Amino acid sequence: MAGMTRGTCVLGAVLVVTMVMVSATGAVEDPHGLGYDGRDWEAMPQAARLAYVAGFLAGATTQQGVERHRANPRVSVDAAVSEIVRSHTSTFPFGVNVYASDLQDYYFRYTLSTKVYQAMLDENAKMLRRPSPR
Repeated sequence: MAGMTRGTCVLGAVLVVTMVMVSATGAVEDPHGLGYDGRDWEAMPQAARLAYVAGFLAGATTQQGVERHRANPRVSVDAAVSEIVRSHTSTFPFGVNVYASDLQDYYFRYTLSTKVYQAMLDENAKMLRRPSPR
């Protein structure tokens, strides 16, 4: 990946998630995946689940980097993202497999009608021992 910026890598991850979701569902009904709920999660093959979570985590960390850049324009988004990753200060600090496994457990315990992004927020808050943002 030499010569590629983090932004390019993130864009690539988003494209992979989109392609996997298209193949998993047969059609793109929700291009951003925000409407997906537990039924959609259950229907996804494992590779699509991991790709979805990876894209979610990459997007969350990138947004944090953008916010840090806006707060201090002398810090590039790339530098901010690198620092977030290096210091493990992401809003979602755990790995792809951790969140994918937790989502599986979440939908076993709770209703399938909960959106995947909300389930991610709920499970992350539980792991961090914080209240979930609802």
